[in-house]
Amino acid sequence: MNRKQVIQEILDSAQKLSLEKERIRGIFQKSGVVVDFDMRVTAVNGDPTAVIKVLMDNLTEMAVVKISAKQVLRRAGLTI
Repeated sequence: MNRKQVIQEILDSAQKLSLEKERIRGIFQKSGVVVDFDMRVTAVNGDPTAVIKVLMDNLTEMAVVKISAKQVLRRAGLTI
């Protein structure tokens, strides 16, 4: 699974766990992930691994989503 797919899976799980779509979109965009109106990842600004690290730091404000993101990373075989 490539890094962009991992980021999309994190976004998908975040939407299942929280109804705050705009807050989620803001966190992803602040992290360097371009998210379209339909909550799909359209681009990753910069090195995807670095973006994932920043995203994980920014997800601290949504603890449940961060826990889920860690599980996605483990399933993908990534250690960040």
